[in-house]
Amino acid sequence: MNFILKKKKSKVKYTLLTEHLEINNFSRGIFNNVEKKHNYTLGCPSVTSLDNRLYTVNSPFSIDITFDKDVYKYNFDINAHPDNENMHQLLKKTISINTNKNISNLQVLTPYAFITDDKDIELVTLEPNIKYKNCKFVEGSLMPYSWIRTINSAWILEGNEANINYRKNKPLLNFLFNKPVDLEYVEPNKKIYDYWRHCKDITIYSNNVWSHYKHILHRRPKNMV
Repeated sequence: MNFILKKKKSKVKYTLLTEHLEINNFSRGIFNNVEKKHNYTLGCPSVTSLDNRLYTVNSPFSIDITFDKDVYKYNFDINAHPDNENMHQLLKKTISINTNKNISNLQVLTPYAFITDDKDIELVTLEPNIKYKNCKFVEGSLMPYSWIRTINSAWILEGNEANINYRKNKPLLNFLFNKPVDLEYVEPNKKIYDYWRHCKDITIYSNNVWSHYKHILHRRPKNMV
């Protein structure tokens, strides 16, 4: 019955890293804060065990995305967003699609990255409660102590012409930590940027990321938060 016991919260920070979107002079203020998924006080141990472990972040966009193999199109709500070149540029940099081994994968790139000095913290991405058709959400797992990367909302095509509907102030992603955390926002500093650049886009240059892992980890500053 370990889930009943209160556990000490580990310190975890999140930040916004936008350089991979390759857009100059756009407002990071459109991106929402990461918040607790719920604050239920039902007295049920199985519910209480999720306190400070389950988090969510809402979408900055109201957008419908349709995609098929190697191609996508989008429509956004012009009542929520101005129809200008800057908005289209941001969306084109945010949406990515590729096909590998005959599996088509669409990702909505985000700037959210997590940092901690707790080696045992694991972060799992969970499906947001939104409307979609002919696709499947791809869960992911990350150990943020050793690896800084931005988190994406990823989907795999199932059948023909999938559709995903994101809405402002509705979930973009859910996050589950393996133990309670004290989560706070932090502005990205030089330590964060420098270590992120060791991890960033490494799959573009190597088919065996694990062969680089110990070398990258050796360069990690002792304290990051």
